[in-house]
Amino acid sequence: MGLRLKEAIMIALSIAIAMSILNGFNYVVFADQSSNSSQYVSIFKYIHRESWMKPGGTFRWPMMGEANTLNPFTFTTSWEFMIIDSVYDTLVEVTPDLKYAGRLAESWSVSPDGKVWTFKLFPNATWHDGKPVTAEDVAFTYNLMRDIGNKTRFSDTAVLIDKAVAVNDHTVKIFLKKPYAPFLYMMASEYYIVPEHIWSKINKTDILKFKNDNPVGSGPFIFVEHKPQQYYKLKANPNYHLGRPLIDTIVMPIISNPDAMLLAFKRGEVDVMTWTVPYNSIPQLKGLPNVHIHAVTEFGARFMYFNCRRWPMNLTKFRLAVHYAINLTEVANIIYQGYAIPGSLGRIPPTLKNWYDPNLPPKEKVYPFNLTKAAKLLDSIGFVDKDNDGWRDMPNGTHITLSIYAPSYDPLRVRWGQLIANNLKKIGVNVKFEPLEWTTLVNKLMSGDFDMLIIGGIGSLDPDILRMLFHSQGGWNLGHCVVPGLDKLLDEQRYTVNFTKRRQIVWEIQELLAKYVPVLNTVHQQFVFAYRTDNWDGWVLSPTMGPDNWFSLMNLYNVKINKPPASTSSTTTFTTTTSTAPPPASSTASSTTTQTTTSTTAPATSSTITSSTTQSTSTPTTTVGGGGAGNTALMVTVGVVIAIVVIALAVWAFKRK
Repeated sequence: MGLRLKEAIMIALSIAIAMSILNGFNYVVFADQSSNSSQYVSIFKYIHRESWMKPGGTFRWPMMGEANTLNPFTFTTSWEFMIIDSVYDTLVEVTPDLKYAGRLAESWSVSPDGKVWTFKLFPNATWHDGKPVTAEDVAFTYNLMRDIGNKTRFSDTAVLIDKAVAVNDHTVKIFLKKPYAPFLYMMASEYYIVPEHIWSKINKTDILKFKNDNPVGSGPFIFVEHKPQQYYKLKANPNYHLGRPLIDTIVMPIISNPDAMLLAFKRGEVDVMTWTVPYNSIPQLKGLPNVHIHAVTEFGARFMYFNCRRWPMNLTKFRLAVHYAINLTEVANIIYQGYAIPGSLGRIPPTLKNWYDPNLPPKEKVYPFNLTKAAKLLDSIGFVDKDNDGWRDMPNGTHITLSIYAPSYDPLRVRWGQLIANNLKKIGVNVKFEPLEWTTLVNKLMSGDFDMLIIGGIGSLDPDILRMLFHSQGGWNLGHCVVPGLDKLLDEQRYTVNFTKRRQIVWEIQELLAKYVPVLNTVHQQFVFAYRTDNWDGWVLSPTMGPDNWFSLMNLYNVKINKPPASTSSTTTFTTTTSTAPPPASSTASSTTTQTTTSTTAPATSSTITSSTTQSTSTPTTTVGGGGAGNTALMVTVGVVIAIVVIALAVWAFKRK
């Protein structure tokens, strides 16, 4: 082979390699990002339609309580989420098999430095009042969060927004102050986009108080009405850009008691249980026709806040004494009848294997149930009985009664809250235990008017949830406990895009939490849902979501109206590989809030009803836009190499001839 041919081929290969580097840079540079590392997939893969499917019917979807607000920036409960997630859209949705699909965004890309995200919107999306959804609406929403987000449910992530700019009607750029590892999960799939032509008319200072009683969104369902203490009603959006739902109407009766909801479900008055089935009722449900069980274990926890702005909760030794005053293994096995695992000292449950610190011992090994040890810790902080009346007093002799509040609607949390109170009384702590109605409990929590308060949820598949819960400025650090050295680590992990390095930081965080115990993580509960197929089929099931998820609502069809072919398999069950790419809170919601039961979930534990799932520590390559960017770039590169080599050979042969 002549020198010129060798030179031509070398040049060709150099060009091809250069093109490979340039084309691949956008997806390779973030291959280690713990949450942005995910596979893009078309949303239409998860929305099933057949020629025989016809819309119609009323889906009965019970709520646990009244919605205090339908403001997508300030909601706090899972039943508020149920309405908001049906009426509004996010840019991105996390799929049942833990990939990212576009909801308002048709495609997206990220800059090499990780600070600029570009989203292209579906061009046919419209608001429920008929106006088009544009990039200006997205830019308005993100800029609004930049301006007031520090006072909303998104306070921990809104501070990262620099600006959002509409490039054209259907393209928007979101600029971050720093590269944020879990952007797609914690922001793009969490922020609901609102119509600028409505929300821009509300003074920014009033938005936080805005109840949004008649929400106008772009989602699959349109808000119809609310009858206080009775129900909410939605109807299908006939112009939904992802396709009209097959459900005509959703009626959401308010059933605040789990037993009453179970009775309504047995009678066929509701189509799904939106709260966990009482565990002793599971066997009888299994025997009912057209009734099915689906189990999901939370990535959050049933836990107790300590108010560290009050004595003695501000002292680590007191918090440790409370840990010694309860046996979490017994709580999981007896109160939860095995449908829970004992709470992790580092907050992250052992089911989340990518982030859980394997060197972290269980609470019962480090701080086993021991009232004698608890009493000695109380003595060491001067919390002793000064006047021999049987109750411990403050160091200056002042009498003190500590309060423990719990949600009255959940008998399981009421039981272990009472157990803690009784055990503390045994060692001389005067404790008043009081179950409270949900709204009152939330008011106590948000105002700081408590000593200890039992809550639940606030979980995520991404460890940045730890920053929200435990950073001194964290939006969910409602106990205001400050752990030495923790803020620095919490900030560092969220900006570290390399998975291995980030995981090491997250392990260090868990070890600090185990040492200073700012909260009592009692159990990671398994929620057992029930759903019916005598009226509706097409359920979408996943080990990370309850059956009443967004994908089910988009796929359910009425079996009284539709007669599918005999061979049709209607329910779709996904098997997930839980890697570093997390699903939503939401269902939802993750980090949906203090009571979410649908999105902050984990695979089922071995002692209970199980859903098929596997764990992997591999980090998939980030793919954007049309999906499979890694494979596409490789194919392009190979094609370029072949083409240029062929051209070089042709030129050489022509010159030789």
